[in-house]
Amino acid sequence: MNEMVIGMIGAGNMADALIKGLLSRRVLPPDAIWATNRSNRERLAGLQARYGVQITPVKPPLLEAASIVVLAVKPKDTQEVLDQITGTVRGEQLVISVIAGIPLATLERALRGIPVIRAMPNTSAAVLASATALAAGRHATEDHLQTATRIFEAVGDAVTVPENVLDVVTALSGSGPAYVYRLIEAMIHAGTDLGLGGELARRLAVQTLIGAARMLTESAADPGELRRNVTSPGGTTMAALGVLEERGFAQAVRAAISRAAERAREMAREYAPEQP
Repeated sequence: MNEMVIGMIGAGNMADALIKGLLSRRVLPPDAIWATNRSNRERLAGLQARYGVQITPVKPPLLEAASIVVLAVKPKDTQEVLDQITGTVRGEQLVISVIAGIPLATLERALRGIPVIRAMPNTSAAVLASATALAAGRHATEDHLQTATRIFEAVGDAVTVPENVLDVVTALSGSGPAYVYRLIEAMIHAGTDLGLGGELARRLAVQTLIGAARMLTESAADPGELRRNVTSPGGTTMAALGVLEERGFAQAVRAAISRAAERAREMAREYAPEQP
C-alpha cells in the first residue's frame, strides 16, 4: 500500500468521497493521489485545495504516475475516456471502474488485456462507511482483487460478488444512501409539521437512524425480529407501521430498487458499445 499511487479519472462526488476517505484513514498520503477532470478546472482546484492531492487537466501525467487507475466518470462519458486511455494504460497497472452500469466486457474489450475490476461503492466512503461490492474481470488476479479490497475496506465494508448481481448492488447500496436521506427528510418534515422545531426534529431523526443502524450491526437478530421487539400490540409503533403497510411501504421500496437496477442495465445498453 505504501508504494501505491492512485489516479482518479473524474472528479465528481464519488472521487471526492474516495479521496477524503483514503486520506482520513491514512491509507495514502496526498501526493500519492492524482485527479483529473475533462472540463471542470474549478472542481479540480477545489480537490487540491481541500486535500492537497496532485491534479492535472490532462490524463498522460496521471497515467504515467499511477499504479491504479480509477474510472469515476459519468456513464455517458465512458467511451470517450476509454478511447483516450486505450494504448496508454500499462499492463502492470490495475484499472478499477466505479461507473454504474458499464459491464466488464466493455471495459476489457477496450483495454485489451489490462486487469479490470468493477467496484460499486457509495458516497458514505467520505465518512469511512461505504458499502462496496467488487467484481473481478478476466485478467484480474487474486492479488489485484486483494488490492482493491484493501482500498475499499479502508473506506467501509467491501465484498466480492459475481458481476451478474452488480446492478442489484448498485440499486441497493450504491443508490441506497439517497433512500435513507429521503426517509429522514420525510421524518423531519413530519416532526416540524406536528410542532417540533426544525433542529430538534433533525437531531431526533438522525439519532434514531444511528441507533437503529447500531442495533442492526451489534445484534444477531434480523431486522424483522428487531422491528417486532419494538412493536407492542395496540401501541404507537404498531399504529404507525399499519399506515406504512396500508400505503404499500415495502412494495414501494422493492419497486424503487428494482427500477434502479433496471436503470443500471439500461445505461449499459445506452452508453456501452455494442457487443461484437
